[in-house]
Amino acid sequence: PGAAPAPAGAAPGAGAGAPGGLGALLAKIDKPKKMSTMEKSQLDWRKFKTSQEREELEAMEAFAKDGYLEKQAFKQRMDERQHANARDVRRKRMGIKD
Repeated sequence: PGAAPAPAGAAPGAGAGAPGGLGALLAKIDKPKKMSTMEKSQLDWRKFKTSQEREELEAMEAFAKDGYLEKQAFKQRMDERQHANARDVRRKRMGIKD
């Protein structure tokens, strides 16, 4: 009448109520890791981007791109107009008629 033999592969002294051992080590490893604010922000942004519909993203990108190009074209037109006005003023001062 002795104690029941330990199951195969069980570590000696690793009974069901034994603190420590492999089970405790695995519990430590499996703890949820703390996430930094930057990591959380990146995760939230990725979730947001994937949750948006593709058409909506394309529309936003097209709007932003067109907005930039339109601003550049406007700036170019204003530069040309300023140069033309400055040229006209110089020509009037010199007495040159068109």
